Amino acid sequence: MQYKLPRQKISDTLAVLAARKIKQNKIYIPRASKNSLKELLAISKEIQKDSLPKHLVRRKLKGDLGHGIFLRPDAKPILKGEVIGAYSGEVFLVPKHEEDDSNYIFSLISDLHLDREEQKLLDSKNRFHPRRLYSIDLDAEKTGNFTRFINHSSKPNVEADLLEIPRNSLGLEPAAFEIIYFAKKTIRPGEQLLVCYEGDDKSYWGAMNIKPFPMTPRTFQVDANLKLISR
Repeated sequence: MQYKLPRQKISDTLAVLAARKIKQNKIYIPRASKNSLKELLAISKEIQKDSLPKHLVRRKLKGDLGHGIFLRPDAKPILKGEVIGAYSGEVFLVPKHEEDDSNYIFSLISDLHLDREEQKLLDSKNRFHPRRLYSIDLDAEKTGNFTRFINHSSKPNVEADLLEIPRNSLGLEPAAFEIIYFAKKTIRPGEQLLVCYEGDDKSYWGAMNIKPFPMTPRTFQVDANLKLISR
């Protein structure tokens, strides 16, 4: 698998700006727990080495459904609350009016204002406007890891949390914000990992005028030979 970026890729300039804006705007982002940091570190090392954690497998689904990520049949169940991995990709600052046709965009922080110097530094192609709103987005289309292959379901077994990665003694790079995937409930061997793409505004599929294929963790599974089976 070519996607081997353990965690998000963000420039130092944008990281500093984002941290400052989070503090100024009093945006509450909870801190990852010590246990979650340990799990994230272990999974990040596996991604760097083999792209995919050893307890998971990627398989092509039928038709045009793309690929899916499954828990190997011989693996232990993934318990509720365990870290699946960081949803990684390139982090950008974009004006909110700009459209992006990528299917792998995750909006991290929205409705940010920049002052004149900040706009000049980070959005030099546009004239300064004090009311222009910006969002910080993560795009996994060209770079990322296995989490980009976790498909959508209205009955997911994976959930996404926006967390702060604090300074730590483990060697994990701190981050003011990062999308971390967790098990929403126990994931059984052979089941597909699924997350809900829709936010509270239910705008993801409507914006693309698509009706998603109805999948549950058991719609497709992998057997002992790692072959895809349909339920």
